[in-house]
Amino acid sequence: MSNLDKKKENRYSFSENTFYFFREMCVREPLAALGFLAAVLAGVLLPFLSAGLPRLVLKGLEEEWALPLFLDRLLFLAAALALAGILRTGSSVYMETRTCVILDIYNLHIMEKRLSVDYEVLENEGFHNEAYAAYDSLYRHHSEVGNGYAIWKDFLVAAFSTAIYGTILLTQSLGILILVLLPALTAAFLQKKARAYDKKMRQLAQDANRKMDYVARLTCDFKAGKDIRLFDLSGWLLGILKKERRVSEGYVKRWENAYLAANCVDSALNFVRDGCAYVFLIVRIVRGEMAVSDFVWYMAMVAGAQQACAQLLSVGERVGRLNLDYGRIRRFLDGWEGTVFSGKHKFPEEEEAERQQAAEITFRHVSFTYPKSPAVTLKDVSFTIRPGEKIALVGLNGAGKTTLVKLLCGLYHPTQGEILVNGKNVKEYDKEAYYRMLSAVFQNVKLLPLSIAQNVASAPESGMERSNPDKTGSDRSAINKAGAEQRRMDSDRVRQCLKLAGLWEKVESLPLRERTSLERRVCPQAVDLSGGEKQKLWMARAFYKEAPILVLDEPTAALDPLAEQEVYEKYREMSAGRTCVFISHRLSSTSFCDRIFFMEKGQITEVGSHSLLLERGGAYAGLYEIQSQYYRREEGKVWEA
Repeated sequence: MSNLDKKKENRYSFSENTFYFFREMCVREPLAALGFLAAVLAGVLLPFLSAGLPRLVLKGLEEEWALPLFLDRLLFLAAALALAGILRTGSSVYMETRTCVILDIYNLHIMEKRLSVDYEVLENEGFHNEAYAAYDSLYRHHSEVGNGYAIWKDFLVAAFSTAIYGTILLTQSLGILILVLLPALTAAFLQKKARAYDKKMRQLAQDANRKMDYVARLTCDFKAGKDIRLFDLSGWLLGILKKERRVSEGYVKRWENAYLAANCVDSALNFVRDGCAYVFLIVRIVRGEMAVSDFVWYMAMVAGAQQACAQLLSVGERVGRLNLDYGRIRRFLDGWEGTVFSGKHKFPEEEEAERQQAAEITFRHVSFTYPKSPAVTLKDVSFTIRPGEKIALVGLNGAGKTTLVKLLCGLYHPTQGEILVNGKNVKEYDKEAYYRMLSAVFQNVKLLPLSIAQNVASAPESGMERSNPDKTGSDRSAINKAGAEQRRMDSDRVRQCLKLAGLWEKVESLPLRERTSLERRVCPQAVDLSGGEKQKLWMARAFYKEAPILVLDEPTAALDPLAEQEVYEKYREMSAGRTCVFISHRLSSTSFCDRIFFMEKGQITEVGSHSLLLERGGAYAGLYEIQSQYYRREEGKVWEA
């Protein structure tokens, strides 16, 4: 079992999530924290001030206060009421404006997590399940995270008010306090059971929600649009969407019915509590044991206690949901640490020059098996690539070439054995430091909706500044690591790399040349490149980085043989002084490499130069002969045409 399968499941108690919420609020939104305290204070005081107004009037009449004293006390209480009302309204309105900020902050954290985890984590199904659960907690239609301020404000107001009401009622009778608290505790127990059922049903509904989300995104996928229309898949996709929606809604109804049952029991208990409390107070006023002004006051206290308890239970349900949502988000953010890089080795100034030089690569008895796969992909692979050497990995599909390259790039960790670069185990490096040593081009090319120059340099153009995710700057680390040096684009080098990759002629024909934007779905004035042009652009990016290790995984798969030969000639010029590893199915393109590693069934079976392997007449020579015959037949057909 891999380390990912053994990942410790992080669980968070109610108190831990509560502390997390208030810590985040105080650190990220200090003004909102002050507004929150003001809203809670005003929410607690207002009902008592309102209940004290009629009591003050009746008490003044009973004790025959002088008019100036009566007016002074009345005006003071009215002013306090007005101030508390303004404070509650103003602070509540301000906190509502911060709702979107809260969601954006957590969304930024989730995006940072998905962008920063080790590549091997991305293939783990559990990671994607928890990522979807985190997004579901943020953006589903009944999510509570965005209303966190209001929920906790209402909960604290209800809790403090209940405590104060209970203390006041206790001065009259313990029995009346029990009448108020007993139904509340019973309802709280039922709400806890409902929340446990809620959690269970949400986990069952998560799979259906994820399928609905996938189908919804597929309908907007430009690449899938052709197949959907040509093969008339729209009805089938809508059928899947409707089916999964019914499944999801079924689970939602089940957990909502659990809350409904708890609330119905609570309403019945409230009716019994109200009747007993009012009978008790009415008997005391009839017996003359209580003044009229005190009767009005305690009647208000009973009503207030009932309302506070009802609000405490109602908001307590939402606090429970909020706790579940925070737990799901924190489990994702705090978990899923990869195993590829565990060291902190960086490059001090004395090693920086060494880092720029061609690297030595050593595989020692490396084996690798993909998670949950019964087959071994790489079996006891050992070799050493000398600094500045050019190596070609060749073999049939499934031989393990791409997997070997991914291990070298630090995207996976060997199941057995070790990989050393410049004599140090890859795990000893800091992740960012190791990635700076590598420049790679893989088969699947993904372009960013930026200019051609920005895609090549992976940096903003001169004069451009990176956006700041929030005004306080507390989340800048979500995009740029603290202390990272701001990279700037070298425009001359961008053009040079585009020429070396064979793309400059195309770029020069565009009105804005290298400043032309890509991806028309984002920018209407952008251009779309062909598959071969995209690969050339990605090769230009690999050239621009000037890393000591250059890896090319079928970078010319979309090019014809003549264009491929031209690119490899330029690649040979550009790769001088670097350690180079590239994968190609066209064996003729490997002739300029220093050595060729021929792979079969996860092992390196032949090693040597192109001419040496042909002389040996092994599997490499046989595959080369088959490809040569194919190209000769193709050329004959063209000539006859």
